[in-house]
Amino acid sequence: MTAIERMSPRAAEFRAKVENNDRFLSTCDGGDPGQPGAPSIWLMGLEPGWTKHDEEADDNSEKSLLETYSVEHQLTMNFNRNAFKLLAALNGEACENYAAFARRERPFERGKKGYLKLNLFPVACNKLGSWGKEHVAETGFENKRDYQDWMRKTRLPILTDWIAKSRPKLLICTGLTHISDFLAVTKNSRIPSPKYFSINGHTKRLHVGISGLAPIAVIPHLSGGPNGLNSNQAIAHAAAHINDVLAVALS
Repeated sequence: MTAIERMSPRAAEFRAKVENNDRFLSTCDGGDPGQPGAPSIWLMGLEPGWTKHDEEADDNSEKSLLETYSVEHQLTMNFNRNAFKLLAALNGEACENYAAFARRERPFERGKKGYLKLNLFPVACNKLGSWGKEHVAETGFENKRDYQDWMRKTRLPILTDWIAKSRPKLLICTGLTHISDFLAVTKNSRIPSPKYFSINGHTKRLHVGISGLAPIAVIPHLSGGPNGLNSNQAIAHAAAHINDVLAVALS
């Protein structure tokens, strides 16, 4: 019996969805990919986080949280709150006004325009190193390395195709450890020069590039850590640098 024949129906459906270009948006958190005449800003992480709180709330909901991805639900999530702060700052608004910005613009909600949220690897894990029995059952891969290698061969070329046809206004990529993956899917030929700045004695680093299919900003994670974008000051500083690079590129 081959590996494909041994695969559970659940894992087979997962792989069929990931391999299908037409089902790409169903593997994203939510929002609008945009198009060349009306481009969106894409926020791309490494993989979705999924907590016990999310699971319990989802089990008790008449409609899956991941089907609606409402702004009100997103405002309960630290990562998304910081994402809204960054988007607000990129729009010339104060980070402190993130909730009003989010309720006005409705980023990443199903059916709303202007923003898309997705991940390089679509399976939710509590930690980057996590890979348990539930992940094996969902994907058919016994370990995370094999899963990610398959994703690089299967999903990432589809992601590149969607970037090429949608031409995002900006890709914000969170996770410096996977900068090579982010640059590969956007066809950036080289690593953009790093920008370093310090907030309260902690050094932050980001890269902003304009040589690929779309402008890209690879930034630290938005959920905390001393070297992450973990304060309004750090987020505002990063947004100002991104806007400065994009302004020069457009001048």
